[in-house]
Amino acid sequence: MVAPKLARRRALAVAAAGLAAAAVLAGCGSGSGSSNGAQTGYVSVTTGISQVSAADRQAMPALTGTTLQGKSMSVSYTGHVTVVNVWGSWCTPCREEAPDFSEAAQKYAAKSVQFVGINTRDDNAAALAYDSQFGIKYPSLQDPDETLVLALKQIIPATSVPSTVIVDSSGKVAVRALGGITEPELLKEIDYTITGS
Repeated sequence: MVAPKLARRRALAVAAAGLAAAAVLAGCGSGSGSSNGAQTGYVSVTTGISQVSAADRQAMPALTGTTLQGKSMSVSYTGHVTVVNVWGSWCTPCREEAPDFSEAAQKYAAKSVQFVGINTRDDNAAALAYDSQFGIKYPSLQDPDETLVLALKQIIPATSVPSTVIVDSSGKVAVRALGGITEPELLKEIDYTITGS
């Protein structure tokens, strides 16, 4: 009688541990489905891309901190489109999308689109090696304790890594992508933010 109860308890413990692990891994997922339309109350951790109509956009919170190279930086949004990518060198979907971000940053430099990364829950040396490996030239802010990511909690869940927020030239959130984003999707959303359509 004792053995079956013990076996049942162990099975339940294993199942609970599996669910907890799945919840953690969902934050570093690679889904990239699209769901267009205004969403101002960002709560879901499902992956996908959301465009926000101009009338429903909210201001992007200020981002200030130290870059991977140890320089102080305050991100400015006014007068240009800004692409903010939350990433970690430990995250597989981040590694998959990194070359696309590097290429897009070069492609849109002439259009004054600025790129900035938020490197979260990471070791600085590993983050610098990541930038070097993928040829990323734009700055990333260090965020080892998730302070910056938590400042964006009204826009993206802290558990969603990678995430991308595209800010319009008036400093408001035009697009957010939870999970990995492909290069065609990224270029399409930057163009949407630049042109408004």
